[in-house]
Amino acid sequence: MEHEKILLGFSGGTDSFTSALLLKQMGYEIIAVTLNLWDFTDTSFIDEAKQLAKEINIEHHVVNAKNLFEKKVVEPFIADYLNAKTPSPCSVCNNHIKFELLRQKADELGIEKIATGHYINIEHEDEHYYIRRGVDEAKDQSYFLWELSQDVLSRALTPLGKYTKTQVREIASKAGYGRVAHKKESMGVCFLENNSYIDFLKKSHPDLDNIPGEGLVYDEKGEKIGAHKGLPFYTVGQKKDLYLKEGMPGLYVKSMNKVDNSIVAANKPALKTREISVENYTFVNIKDICLGEIITNIRGWGLNPTEPSQIEILNEKYLRVTLQDDAWAVAPGQPVVFYLGDKLIGGGVAV
Repeated sequence: MEHEKILLGFSGGTDSFTSALLLKQMGYEIIAVTLNLWDFTDTSFIDEAKQLAKEINIEHHVVNAKNLFEKKVVEPFIADYLNAKTPSPCSVCNNHIKFELLRQKADELGIEKIATGHYINIEHEDEHYYIRRGVDEAKDQSYFLWELSQDVLSRALTPLGKYTKTQVREIASKAGYGRVAHKKESMGVCFLENNSYIDFLKKSHPDLDNIPGEGLVYDEKGEKIGAHKGLPFYTVGQKKDLYLKEGMPGLYVKSMNKVDNSIVAANKPALKTREISVENYTFVNIKDICLGEIITNIRGWGLNPTEPSQIEILNEKYLRVTLQDDAWAVAPGQPVVFYLGDKLIGGGVAV
């Protein structure tokens, strides 16, 4: 009996490897694809993925998409920081690179289903496909996937959504792959390779100190209270590296103005807000915004408002979110993502 084929994003890490084991148990014939997206210092992950695929007897491919990744993820990342924004490259990569490349490769090979090791669940409801949070709150990745299309979601399987990370490691260990089960997790933005974003920006812009260069810091009343070393070195909510007048208390970046190269700094409570402007929004079903208790997330976990919010569509590009409790340090460029319970209904980008 011929098994249904499924294309699996396969980095060779604990999550994608365990996904392969689970999909094999479900009876799928797996075609593994490793995405090579950047000129990483260490590219041994490709050889490791190829070796692991061989060990569990699954077909393996490598897709090189460095130019696409640089154009769609890295260049906008740099541009956002140069324009006083705080980008979310993982959102862009997941929505417009990883899943899209897997979909394209699946189409090329004549395969309908695609799979990844994301800690999310996908469910069909009322003629739409929705992402639901994974059961492991610490690993849930739904926040970064608010732009995935219905076409992709209708074809995708995410077997890890019903497991915790601890359980995933146990599955790999019990299968005899302890070395994979206890691999160190990759943290942060992959192409930074554990360096600071400032170091990364300086590689592409050695004159970063002069883009746009030093500027003034003001308080909320418009009084000059100090100086800063250049807008790309800061983000909303940052406290360090503000050169304030002697005797001034420690203040936080509240806003940045690229037009006059200035920063407004304030005390911590002043960075709280109950209204957020959002652009480039998308929803699974726009009718969902009328259904009730929508929770708004401005970051994956932590410091998020916990009370329901209201969404007002202003036009085709912009909407306004009104919160019942405070959001803190909302930075232009951050994803603003909406949930009904554990169901992801849409999102956009903070203005």
